[in-house]
Amino acid sequence: MRIQVHPDAREELLEFLRRVKCEARAEGDGAVLVEVPGAPGEEQARLEIDLYLKAWQASHPDIEAHLI
Repeated sequence: MRIQVHPDAREELLEFLRRVKCEARAEGDGAVLVEVPGAPGEEQARLEIDLYLKAWQASHPDIEAHLI
């Protein structure tokens, strides 16, 4: 799945996602590709990534990031 985030914040988001055991890598300008290893399906993975993204945004309220 892809997350759109400002390029200046991308490295912080990548580090956070990797700490919570996601596979994450930068793609293009301001995009992050992320996968949840072991998730039982795409819907479950999407829910987990959405929760992780909300947690990250709570500590970065001035940065917009969107799961696309």
